[in-house]
Amino acid sequence: EAPQNKLQALNDQLDGHMIQVLLEDGCVAPVDCLVSLPAQAEQFKRTTKTVTRSYWWKNVKLIVVIVLVALIISVLIILLATGVIPVSAPVPPTVIHTSHP
Repeated sequence: EAPQNKLQALNDQLDGHMIQVLLEDGCVAPVDCLVSLPAQAEQFKRTTKTVTRSYWWKNVKLIVVIVLVALIISVLIILLATGVIPVSAPVPPTVIHTSHP
């Protein structure tokens, strides 16, 4: 019996809080706000889709930039390692003079 009373008290408190929030939002009667809820829900759904799409494109752009930077660094390392890009002045070949022609 005690848990049921606590639950009812909590439910009553929540109802009172919801009505207070609706009144603060400018609703004279809660029924007026209930009429506009489906439209508000649809607008919220459209907004969330727009925000989701926007952040998806930002993530894609960031991934593309990271991949490009990694590729450029990899190519640079490979070119430096293979000697295609010299890291120091070229050393002339050493010529060993022998007495035999």
